[in-house]
Amino acid sequence: MMKQVNNTIAITGASGFIGRRLVAELRREGGHAIRVLSRDRQRDLREDRFGQGVEVCEGDLGDPGSLKSFLEPGCIVVHLAYLRNADAETNLACTANLLAACRDAGISRLVHCSTAAVVGRNPSDLVDENTPCMPVDEYGMTKLQIERDIVAAARGRFDSVILRPTAVLGADGEQLKRLAADISGGTRWKNYLKSCLFGRRRMNLVPVENVVAAIVFLIDHPVQPNGAIFLVSNDDDPKNNFADVEEFLMDALGVKRYRLPRLPLPLILLKWLLILLGRNLVNPRCDFAPDKLRSAGFQSPVSLGEALSRYVAWYRATQSGEKGRPS
Repeated sequence: MMKQVNNTIAITGASGFIGRRLVAELRREGGHAIRVLSRDRQRDLREDRFGQGVEVCEGDLGDPGSLKSFLEPGCIVVHLAYLRNADAETNLACTANLLAACRDAGISRLVHCSTAAVVGRNPSDLVDENTPCMPVDEYGMTKLQIERDIVAAARGRFDSVILRPTAVLGADGEQLKRLAADISGGTRWKNYLKSCLFGRRRMNLVPVENVVAAIVFLIDHPVQPNGAIFLVSNDDDPKNNFADVEEFLMDALGVKRYRLPRLPLPLILLKWLLILLGRNLVNPRCDFAPDKLRSAGFQSPVSLGEALSRYVAWYRATQSGEKGRPS
């Protein structure tokens, strides 16, 4: 149910890891008026956080009244914001405030960036958009409830589409920070034992560039029905596993590979360890199928190998910068 649209894209969470890159990509492409929600407009303008041509609107998802000037009839909303340090009730309330503002403004479409983690502990080795979700932690359960609230609120009022990225990889992101640090300066025998345990585990990495490209694709793509869900992943790459990613990083960072061959431990041991640690995703064989988004016409602009090379270049630059700082 696509309403008459204008060319304004209103973005929540624009200062976040994905949001900054989305704003930059939309500015590069042109053709849209870009509006972002900010809790400190003067600071963002002073720091030129979003660049020229981006309208910065002061507001807070926790304050319904502040959202009235953020949205306008026919605009497209991209919802990226999630309050990591807040509880489920607060995040659900913020989403409810945004949805009420979307309804009152008469927007045309809402594109929501969720997470593949909502699948939780479903035992399937291959997950698609129809796989039942079984999250067990607060984050996964809250994200799934946000999806459901969006679909329910949008019905009969505006289009909604949900994107579920897997583990998002990019410069200054959280993915691979620990692994790169362990490779660079960790204890060698501990790294080896971890490699034996995790070696065949699927990593489910997806370049942030592909996530941004998928959001841009879904902004204008004629999606039916309301609440359509799309996974974005690079899990069709056979090297998207711990052992291959670790070896790539070791080679790129100039660290010698292990002298002893890995002794792959049964993956069931890793699964039970992840369960004991209370992890949400515990199936080490799990892949997330990118077929639905691809069949809609989407093409990933960046391969996993390219993304890993960019990540290593960023990591080496940051490490050199830190070493060069005065103590």
